[in-house]
Amino acid sequence: MKKILIVEDEGLVALYLKKVLNEYGYEEILVARNGEEAILKAEQSSPDLVLMDIRLGKGINGIEAVKQINSASKIPVIYITASTDEYTHKEALETKPIAILSKPIEPEELKEMVNNYFEDYKN
Repeated sequence: MKKILIVEDEGLVALYLKKVLNEYGYEEILVARNGEEAILKAEQSSPDLVLMDIRLGKGINGIEAVKQINSASKIPVIYITASTDEYTHKEALETKPIAILSKPIEPEELKEMVNNYFEDYKN
């Protein structure tokens, strides 16, 4: 069973993403509310994929969390963001994500991205 870690500081957005993934058959979903919690959960649970919000409120941002997660193990990431500035986009691309999805996330877009990842890279 595929394990996905959602990192999102907005509770309603995290629940929405989890619900969408559950509807598409992904059942093992973990949720972290900040970068520090994401690092800990990634270390403890070794997810197959991370959906990471770039802006996480207090503490470290999503890009820094991905850098720290990837220093211990290479876990693929899909960034989810409302931020469209060029500097943030460039910085995120330096961590070699699978994709960067813009908020609001359309369910079909999320499904396609996650399914394609698991079909192309995990089988």
